[in-house]
Amino acid sequence: MQQKIHTRCLLVILVMLFLGFPVHADESRYKVELIAPAPLDDLLQKHLRIIEWRENPRLTPSEWQRLYVNATQNIKDLLATEGYFSPMIEASLKNSDGTYVAKFVINPGTPVTIASVNIKFSGEITKQVQRGPLDMDVMREGWLLPSGARFRNDLWEEAKRKLLANLLLNRYPTATIRTSHAEINPANNTAVLTIEIDSGPLVRFGNLSVEGLRRYPPSLVENINRIKVGDPYAQSRLLALQTQLQESGYFQTVEVKAEVPMASGANSTSLIAPIKVVVEENRSARMGIGAGYSTNTGARAQLTYDDLNILDRGWRLTSGLKLEQKAQSINGLVRLPISEEGYRDSMDARIDRTDIEGLTTLSGKAGVRRVWGPSRREQYLGANYTLERESISGGDTTTKHAATLAYGITLRHIDNNLSPTRGYLLNVQFAGAPLESLSDGRFLQSHAKVQGYYPFSHSTQFIARAEIGMVSGNGNAPADYLFRAGGDQSVRGYAYQSLGVKKDDAVVGGRYLATGSLELVQWLTDTWGAAVFADFGNAANKMQDLKPVYGYGFGARWKSPVGPIGADIAYGQDTGEYRLHFNIGVAF
Repeated sequence: MQQKIHTRCLLVILVMLFLGFPVHADESRYKVELIAPAPLDDLLQKHLRIIEWRENPRLTPSEWQRLYVNATQNIKDLLATEGYFSPMIEASLKNSDGTYVAKFVINPGTPVTIASVNIKFSGEITKQVQRGPLDMDVMREGWLLPSGARFRNDLWEEAKRKLLANLLLNRYPTATIRTSHAEINPANNTAVLTIEIDSGPLVRFGNLSVEGLRRYPPSLVENINRIKVGDPYAQSRLLALQTQLQESGYFQTVEVKAEVPMASGANSTSLIAPIKVVVEENRSARMGIGAGYSTNTGARAQLTYDDLNILDRGWRLTSGLKLEQKAQSINGLVRLPISEEGYRDSMDARIDRTDIEGLTTLSGKAGVRRVWGPSRREQYLGANYTLERESISGGDTTTKHAATLAYGITLRHIDNNLSPTRGYLLNVQFAGAPLESLSDGRFLQSHAKVQGYYPFSHSTQFIARAEIGMVSGNGNAPADYLFRAGGDQSVRGYAYQSLGVKKDDAVVGGRYLATGSLELVQWLTDTWGAAVFADFGNAANKMQDLKPVYGYGFGARWKSPVGPIGADIAYGQDTGEYRLHFNIGVAF
């Protein structure tokens, strides 16, 4: 009976060893002692093979002996990656009562420094007059391992990759590293670096072809494409085209690539790379239903309907019914495909009802708009007709109408469209009613908003915002063209549109607006941060009445996939009240 138990135990141990389970009796049988400077000690602890194998349950004394013999060379190879090529290593191996201890005392010596760098270029780039990042002298100046720097193998590899990538991404996608070597002189601990880049021939974009279209004509993609035949190859332009096609709303997936041919011979000076676009179309019609909550306008229920191919012409309809506690609307927007000249035309109609701060408005609006230019400098022209009924609590009910022309420009100079950390956004727009015969009176609305981002450090960010507005004319502008302040994207600490002109029992819009905000964000992790801020501003009918009120507070920030999301608690100095505010994305 006892023999059977012993046999079963032996079988269990053998199975555990075969499956890789540790046998706790042998956990501390093999030990390694390292004595080395702190930065190098971390490197050796992570990558030294004898340390990696010491906890292996299948490790035997003979295998441990082999690892110990090879450890010295293993240490030298690892130190060489950090620029230490002449280390002194004292190694010893002890066996005490079945416990094997390998000890290594390491003096890394003097690190190798770069004595000289020789960067050579060959191929078509030597015949081209270059300016900017592809200038050969500029690339030499931007080399990551200049003379006098400590040699490190990872930086050596990174420097070569960066140098080659400059050419691969712009003009020369067939570029290669012809030769590269680092000559180490252990006697004086110096290195001479040599690298030669063969740019190959210059590559230019060719014709565009599209695959995957079923409902839409190729012109829909061709008009979005701003790359001309013969333009020098640039990977960034292909990515920009892919982003524009994805953002157009027509496609579920988009792939854009240039088919670069192989050079036909040593004398090839230029190649043509056709552009191939592969798309998968979105469903033509979509319906959605949703619910939510806004600290500005309360609880919300929403129904949407989209059609991406009205009249089989690629016209896109976006429509929706939104029911909120303080605002209700029904709207429809039709956007035409981008024209060959790059114009983005649209027409829209909507009916809105709002009941905010004692002012109830019911308005209908219809208009057309033409937008052009890249995202960094986008402009528009528009024409609108507005019919509005305004009811003031404790006061009169009036009806106004206006036919307006509008122009606007938006400048976006930021490092990231979703979560910017550096740069600025500027929007300036004008809307005016030029004809008294089509309006209750002539007026001109001028409105400007700027938002800037500046990183004090990798984790500390400063955000500043300013907004000004003015309406000039005979005072008959509809409420939609006047200004009120307060709320999530305005002066926090005050209710939505609660700052303006007091009239009877309501707050109505004023002819002048000025608001601003200063905010400091401290990112605690890659995605979570905390913020403190101070907002100020007001709206009034006269400049002398435009006295700012102040709001202060703090909040949390989250870098979501759709942009920054913020939750703030703000104190309104003028009211003595605290308010909760939510912000999603960049309000521009």
